[in-house]
This record gives sequence, structure tokens and C-alpha cells, in this order.
Amino acid sequence: MPVRPHIFRARNFAFGLCAASLVMASKSSAQEAVTTLAGSVLTSGSVDGPAASALFGDPTGLAMDASGNIYITDNQNNTIRKLSAAGQVTTIAGRAGQMGSADGVGTNALFNGPSGIAIAANGVLYVTDTGNNTIRAISTSGAVTTIAGLAGEVGATNNVGSLARFSSPLGIALDASGTIYVADSGNHLIRKVTSAGAVTTFAGMAQVWGTADGAGTNALFNGPVGLAFDASANLFVSDSANHTIRKITSDGVVTTFAGMAGMDGTADGTGSAARFGKPAELRMDRNNNLFVVDSFYHTIREISPAGVVTTVAGLGGAGGSANGLGSGARFFNPYGVVIDHNGNLRISDTYNEIIRFVYSPIPVTLTQNASGFVINWQAVSGDTYQVQFRDASTGNAWQNLGSPVTVTGALGSFTDSSTASAQRSYRVKLVQ
Repeated sequence: MPVRPHIFRARNFAFGLCAASLVMASKSSAQEAVTTLAGSVLTSGSVDGPAASALFGDPTGLAMDASGNIYITDNQNNTIRKLSAAGQVTTIAGRAGQMGSADGVGTNALFNGPSGIAIAANGVLYVTDTGNNTIRAISTSGAVTTIAGLAGEVGATNNVGSLARFSSPLGIALDASGTIYVADSGNHLIRKVTSAGAVTTFAGMAQVWGTADGAGTNALFNGPVGLAFDASANLFVSDSANHTIRKITSDGVVTTFAGMAGMDGTADGTGSAARFGKPAELRMDRNNNLFVVDSFYHTIREISPAGVVTTVAGLGGAGGSANGLGSGARFFNPYGVVIDHNGNLRISDTYNEIIRFVYSPIPVTLTQNASGFVINWQAVSGDTYQVQFRDASTGNAWQNLGSPVTVTGALGSFTDSSTASAQRSYRVKLVQ
């Protein structure tokens, strides 16, 4: 049987509120709107085509390219799928229902329960082929090669290419130079793979599980899964069976960033006061906020750079498939996550057999000057936004405030020079 991972367009918007005689600073609403992007709830299969009619078999790891195409390790189908930005699902490598280890092009290649996936700057995909205990590469032309490990062989040997050994590798991430890092879950290790296929141990002790912080092999992990780098080259690890998030500096020093080893739960809080339940994949946004798929408790969590943990979607311990806002949404053992350039999330809702979209609000602040109220928001250069308002005098209906604004820097700005005296709410929407 394929190895199953061990995880047991409304638009962006933000709100601000002001009164004509009052200066306020307001951050956006904390609610996220969750919708279903592709697949059919609780229906497994391997159907390509339009997103709404596509079927998956335990979609697991996710990667996204600069054009917004999403690459999916379809774990139980033993395939790698692509969900295009236009909403079409195709199979780019592997053959549905057939496990194996053959290299080749497209459907001539075979996989065995692939889990993690990452994309390099040149478009090459890297996959942890979990059931084969290998690391695979997929070129932009669809050619699949094995770059490290040997199919069917389990171990923790550091060496080059097929002489190296892994044990149920799961998460995978690339640093700024393109070096590959792997959560070698069965060995309780974080491994490092160079472009030449040379494998070394970055942190942890082979086949020894534990919770110890420390440097290199003095640190211990327990079934690590997800990996993500921040802007300072720190590597974050979801130490799944310890229910914690660990941090590894570039020189290999491991600390516990959030959660407490051996204590699972759903509590938000700072650092060790927070609780997780078998966290799976991780992704860092452009502001160094870390998003965690908290698989066992069916939620999506966010950790600020200061270690403050909040739940942004789902309700701890409540499984399901409902779309909705924040805690009104439901997931069923979600696993993978990617973040687009505007901060929106895509989630592989694994046991629901679907891909979800989580809309993240755009941070907004309000200030006042002689011309009126100034609405500022975090933006992406080249994107176009529409500022809207509502107040009691308009029956609380949202109305456009001026024309759309195309932003040329990292900050959008619009001044409302209206003399309206009623309290007025604002929101900013991404125009697509």
C-alpha cells in the first residue's frame, strides 16, 4: 500500500472605522473566508479537468510557482498533479493507481506515496517520495529523476546520491541558494541535500527521538514533518509527534519556538503557552509570519515573529468540510499549505480530498491630515486595489471610493476628503 503521511473569488478585504472628528489606527479584521477551490468533498479518485470536477486521493504537499500554479503530491494516487491559475487540474508525473520507483518522463515515471514538494527558482520541483525513501526531481519538461536515496532501502546513511539512505522523508524546503532540506521523519532527523546529491545530517540524532534543544546532533526531534525558512535563513520545523514548532538557526542551533513537547491541544498563546496537535506543513509569509497546518485538530494557525500563536481558520477539534469565516470553517486532517504574493493561503484538506482557499485580510491603518482620512494598506507593487466605504447615510451598503488604485510600491494609500460626519467604515479589495 502507498505510504500515507502520518498525520493521524470573493476578494481580499480589510476594514477600518473612523469618525470625521476622530483619528484612529485600525488593523484589518482577523477573519478569514475559507472556500473550496478544487475537488469533491469526501470523494476520492484521479480525475483531471476543471477544478470543480477534479478528484484527488489524499492530496498532501503543496508548492506554488510565481504564476499562481499549484503543484500537489496526490499521495494515494502516487502522482504529482497541477492546479493551474486558470482552474484546470492535470497530472504531470506518475500514474494513478500504480506505485513504483521508475524514473522517466510524465506518466512513465512512478512514485510511492509522495508527500512533500518544493519548487526551485528555475521551476524544478523536488519531491519526497515517502514510500520509496527517496528524493526525486521533476524538470520543467516533466522528466523525473532520483537524486538521493535508493528505492526500497531504509536507513540514515550520509553519502552521495543512491548511496544515501532515508526513512519516510516528508517535508521539504529550499534555502536561498537552492540547497534542499528534508524532514527525515522516520529517522527523526533534518537532512541537507546539495545540488550534487550529497546528503548530510543538519540536526537531530539518527533513529533517536526526543525533545532536547541544542546544536546539531545534540538536538532531538520526534517525527518532524513540515519545513519553512524565514528571511533570515532560520529553518522552522513542525516537530509533529512532539506537538511543537522548532527553530534551527543557520549554524544548526535548535530551540523550541512554540508549543510544549508532549502537550497537545488547541490553545492560542505565546511560545510555550500555545498548544498544537500533530502539526503538518509550514509556510512563511513575506512578513515572517509562520502559518501552520495543525492537522490533528483540523485548524490553520499563525505564529507571529514574536511567537504569538493565533487560530485563523477552523475550530480546534471540530472536523468537517464547511466553508465559512474563521472558526466557522471546517477541515478534516489538513496537511499542506502555500501562500501567494498577496498573503492568501491554499490548503490541502487531505481527508476531505479537496484543495481549499483561505482569504487573508489586507492590513489597513487610518490616519488623518488636513485633507481628510488617509487609508493605507500593505500592497504588492503592480497590483490594483479598490477602496470602499459604507456609513449610515448610505444604508450601510458598500460603495466604491474613487477609482481603483494601481500600487507601485509596498504601500497603498488613498485619501477620503469627504466631509461626511457619520462614522464611516472602509475596506480595501484586491481587483483582479
